[in-house]
Amino acid sequence: MAETKTLADEFGIKLEPQLDQNRVLFLLEDQQDLRLIVTHHLGKLGFAQIKQFTNGHEALQFLRDNPSIQPVVTICDLEMPLMGGYDYFSELRENPNYSRGPFAITLPQPDKAQIMLASENGVDGILVKPYTFKDIVPKLRQAHKIFNNPNNPELVYELAKTEFRACNWDRSEFIFKRLAASSEKAARPIVGLARVAIEQKKYEPAMQYLIEAEKRNPHYVHTYVERGRLCVMEQKIEDGVKFFRKAIELSPLNPMRYEEAAELLFRLNRFQEAVDLLTIALDNQVAFPRLHHIMSQGYFALKDFKKATRHVKSALAHEPENVSYLNQLGVCYKESELYDDATKVYNTVIKLDPDNRSALYNKAIMLAAKGQAEEAVKLLQRCVLKHPDFEQAARKLKEIKEKATSPKAG
Repeated sequence: MAETKTLADEFGIKLEPQLDQNRVLFLLEDQQDLRLIVTHHLGKLGFAQIKQFTNGHEALQFLRDNPSIQPVVTICDLEMPLMGGYDYFSELRENPNYSRGPFAITLPQPDKAQIMLASENGVDGILVKPYTFKDIVPKLRQAHKIFNNPNNPELVYELAKTEFRACNWDRSEFIFKRLAASSEKAARPIVGLARVAIEQKKYEPAMQYLIEAEKRNPHYVHTYVERGRLCVMEQKIEDGVKFFRKAIELSPLNPMRYEEAAELLFRLNRFQEAVDLLTIALDNQVAFPRLHHIMSQGYFALKDFKKATRHVKSALAHEPENVSYLNQLGVCYKESELYDDATKVYNTVIKLDPDNRSALYNKAIMLAAKGQAEEAVKLLQRCVLKHPDFEQAARKLKEIKEKATSPKAG
């Protein structure tokens, strides 16, 4: 009798037979003492690489900056500031830019309802606080086994996302269609098809997919994220903002909803709409340094330098040595004609990052404006030496030199 073909067989998915403790493990826990204790014990239990995060948003930022890293397993606390366990896991599952692996949620003495909720959210394992370290490796191995079940549809979704990231549109579309056919009520694969169509600039079919996704599940937040994105791409800004607001209404505490919408609107120079959406985040008490930095950039573009300064100062209150935030503050001061304050900020940046091109260039511009051409030339020479592709600095250096040696200047 022939064996039944598994999903892994059908789609050619290579399974990981066992938990590889030499690969990166993600640990998300906001309590520093507990995080350090768990990391210590995991190291003693044989895990060679442990990456620690204080919340889901921080982990997503890391994954965005390091797309090649995929954790062999994730241990994630349920309750964390800014982004908790389920919101983080949802982003891993639903967003095609991220990969997910085996995922274990940590719960404090869960009851039956909490265990059922964890199962409904699709996690692969549950760890109970306080940890029993003799049980942690077996629990993680069990989560790994559940995720690598050859009939786990999550493996197929991950394959579709992998093909999407590789721009293999036909293959990704084929897989999402198979997933859509296997579950007539699921909006997730339909939104996947819409994303594929959007990347191919097939906007009309994409919109039809999104309408179908909304019919299947009117509470699936990513339907409205993609409808907002599609409307904005077609310059239907008001409609786009409406759908972004709907996504925020469904997931008001998830910072990704605000960031993604604002960044897309920024690219189209729709700064007021972006600032309006980010203000909703503040109203919902979803505040974090990068949000204040983005708001500062929006207000700066709107030439409201007072509000821009206030927001970047809020960002710096949490990360006082962040040179991106400091540079933004320096520009705000410069545009507000507070040159002494701007100079102090740029001096701080140069102390932290001696070759920072923005600080070197902007400080030189202010020195030149104050008639200190010699000092400006020195800074610009240093800037051009360290950043030879910085054409604006090279032009400004030439301009100041020519002005300083012209007969009129003499």
